[in-house]
Amino acid sequence: MPKTSIKREYNTQRTCGVWLMYIGLIIIISSLIGRDLLIQPYLFGIGYFVGFILILCLPFVNRKLAYGKSTKFQDNMDNVSILLNVVLCTASGLIIGFNDLRLFWLCIFIVVGIHFFGFYFSQGKIMLLLGFLTVLNGVIALFLNSVPFLIFAMIDGSLKLIVGLIMLNMKRTTHVPTYLHSKWLPK
Repeated sequence: MPKTSIKREYNTQRTCGVWLMYIGLIIIISSLIGRDLLIQPYLFGIGYFVGFILILCLPFVNRKLAYGKSTKFQDNMDNVSILLNVVLCTASGLIIGFNDLRLFWLCIFIVVGIHFFGFYFSQGKIMLLLGFLTVLNGVIALFLNSVPFLIFAMIDGSLKLIVGLIMLNMKRTTHVPTYLHSKWLPK
């Protein structure tokens, strides 16, 4: 008896791609002018808020770019991932504090990378890759104290820009397991 699987559609990949590109730019710009703060928090915070409203909350971007709506499960997983991000970022601030800004921002990079894994369900495998690379960048930066923070911030922002561009240019993706061989498919 052949295995069956539910086809998974990633309808909002292009919207997510725009968001990632925008956030990548915000990280790069705010790190270039961050100086002693490493990432300029006002520019980053205001930029994040404005982008969140314009790209993710207002319907016109999603209406233009999305191929359809996410499933309830995908929405739930997205919400869990966002909640995890908020909790872990808050914990980073409370535990690490703001005395060591390099450590604080690198932990934020790692936390954001971890939260990307939950978006696998709504955006596909590319989010696993982004999560892995983002976490790896943050962990390497923890060990390479002699390398300026700006280098790792540029890498983080560039990763988001590149993956966002890839997602923006993706065609409608449906996951079909590889174990469904042609002999089991109707002719």
